Amino acid sequence: GLGAEFRPGGGGRFHFPWMAVLGGRMKNPEEKTAAIVDKLFEEEEDSLETDSSAEDEEILNIARCLRKLGDQYNEVIQSHVKNLKPTIKNMETNQGVETFSGMVSQLESIPELQTHRQQLGSEMNLLRIAVVLGMQITKEVPELLPKVKVAMVNLFNTKLLSWVQKGGWEKLVSCANASQ
Repeated sequence: GLGAEFRPGGGGRFHFPWMAVLGGRMKNPEEKTAAIVDKLFEEEEDSLETDSSAEDEEILNIARCLRKLGDQYNEVIQSHVKNLKPTIKNMETNQGVETFSGMVSQLESIPELQTHRQQLGSEMNLLRIAVVLGMQITKEVPELLPKVKVAMVNLFNTKLLSWVQKGGWEKLVSCANASQ
């Protein structure tokens, strides 16, 4: 249920599964995106702290879904990422954000990936491409991780902000749960 649950023995406090209060407030959409990208690159152990909130749990689940999305797409994109090798070097400059964004746009325009775009919708397509690209770059050049994270957060918060504000991340989890 999406309503408030009263948990007996829980010190009489209400538990809202759909709305975690973090230090007294929810993360705003941009902060949430940053937290999701952080989780995405954490080692697979995926353990939650015992005192973690429902919001932490949701962020973890979203990161898992993103990984799953990326896995399904990995092979299709991997071959094209090889062609971007020279461009990856530019990630090391202070043009990292623009470089990453440009690479995602390049991948989005590949005809082979256009069919997926029609099935998935442009937001999911962009997410998948960015996730696979980010994972690939950090696998090959681990020291680029901080730049890749910044670039991904920036990309999602600009290109996908209205999607995120309309509950895009939450929809991602529900669709991933459905496809298990």
